[in-house]
Amino acid sequence: MKTLKKITIRDVAKLADVSVSSVSRVFNHYDDISEETKKKVFEAAKELGYVPNSAARSLSSKQLKTVALILSDINVVARGVAMPLEIISGVSDYLDDTDYEFVFYSTNLKKQQKKTLRQFCSENNISGVIIQGLRTTDPYYEELKQFDLPVVAIDLQIDNKSIGIVSVDNKRAAFEMTTSLVKKGHQNILFMNGDPKASVSFERESGYRMAVLQPTVVYADFSEKKAFDLIIDMAETGDIKKYDAIFAASDLMAIGCLKALKKLGMINNFALVGFDDITLASYTSPTLTTVRQDVLKIAQIAAKNVTAHIETGEAKHTLVDFELIERESAKIF
Repeated sequence: MKTLKKITIRDVAKLADVSVSSVSRVFNHYDDISEETKKKVFEAAKELGYVPNSAARSLSSKQLKTVALILSDINVVARGVAMPLEIISGVSDYLDDTDYEFVFYSTNLKKQQKKTLRQFCSENNISGVIIQGLRTTDPYYEELKQFDLPVVAIDLQIDNKSIGIVSVDNKRAAFEMTTSLVKKGHQNILFMNGDPKASVSFERESGYRMAVLQPTVVYADFSEKKAFDLIIDMAETGDIKKYDAIFAASDLMAIGCLKALKKLGMINNFALVGFDDITLASYTSPTLTTVRQDVLKIAQIAAKNVTAHIETGEAKHTLVDFELIERESAKIF
């Protein structure tokens, strides 16, 4: 006797071409679902003969699991890059094919001083957190040292085995890029770092310091303008002449350096490299040599790992591959 296949909420979602969570929200009468989505879901359910069980709906509503993406000090305009949007897109795309709800929350020092991460998660019924952009002096960073809710941190090293981490090996990437410059004959490499309070800054600077005998580090807060101003100031004092290469810890700062060097008529005097491989890196003149990290992939892995953490209680540490990209601003191979 042939057994009939049981129709599930996933079958409805597939036919309606919407996420499983959207179907769940339609059947549980949420207000934030469009009429078009409701129509598609109800028509798909009717075609498949799917009838939601009221008891199951009630249970599903009570056990609804939500993942929060928390980005600190997000400022897309100031950064001039799509990195925050890529993180949001990567997390959202992965969770869209699961039963998890997705919420986004932007935080800063002022918000963290008003409400703890624990309070935020409790008030919003958060099951797991993906977090990026914290400084080591932020209240949330201190709180994470003793945090037990499922959390995956992007580009953040923290002394808590219960916290998952996803990143490239920033120290190794910076070491390899610096070593490549040294092998090309550059003996005086200036390292332009971002925020000394950022974990990622510490890792990248450490890699640079491992590869040079006489390290010189300046800070430009991951800002294109501050990087530009810093190079102009160094040219006025004559300090810039001490160096034959500049390694900026982000592409945005590298672009600021590039603009300053072009204004000074010194662009051909330096090898210039960055980190991240943002879209603009391949459109500058000269195009920018840099370290490529796949932000979309990092975000998707973070989403995968946090849901696994919720289900199994296991915190994973994942290193994503990076690649040195040679373009016109520096020969490194």
